[in-house]
Amino acid sequence: MWYNQLSLSNQLTLIRLIGSPLVLPFFLVYLLPLNILWLNCTLAALFLLFGFTDFLDGYFARRHNSTSRLGAMLDPIADKFLLYSVLISLVAVHKLYFFWAIVWIGREFFIMALRQISLEHNFSVEVSSYGKLKTVFQIACLAVIIANPYCGCSFDNSWWNSSELVLLITATILSVLSAYDYCLIFMQKFFLEK
Repeated sequence: MWYNQLSLSNQLTLIRLIGSPLVLPFFLVYLLPLNILWLNCTLAALFLLFGFTDFLDGYFARRHNSTSRLGAMLDPIADKFLLYSVLISLVAVHKLYFFWAIVWIGREFFIMALRQISLEHNFSVEVSSYGKLKTVFQIACLAVIIANPYCGCSFDNSWWNSSELVLLITATILSVLSAYDYCLIFMQKFFLEK
């Protein structure tokens, strides 16, 4: 079967690409409103499992020297599917204010546009350390938002809500900084080509 002929890293990418937009939104939209702590934590763990495949597919590709053009194309798409599906689901169940989702999704579209333009001009913009750090903080932030049994505007439990807010602000700052970093690298390479 064609699936078995793919490398392990590409199989993990496909699991994230297909599973995250189909499985996570369904569970988040229908189960998060129940707001049961153990259920929220289970959903957060499922999200973290999908997020962990992002690390694993890159790790296995480098370790087994099995990087491929297919994997390089599918990995960023799978990452976007995971992020977008969770953000939209959290906005739908009122666990995340829409402003944050717009900023994060807008940043991703901006970076996709830069990458597309760079490909059309025969150069690439590599993933920066800010970008990797941003991904870690976004995954941690979304996991806390999913697990949090308290409303974000409630002061019933300051630990949950303050942790959520700190992670949200940190991830957003890193998103903006990494976009700025990508933009600088893009501009240097773009005008070097001219």
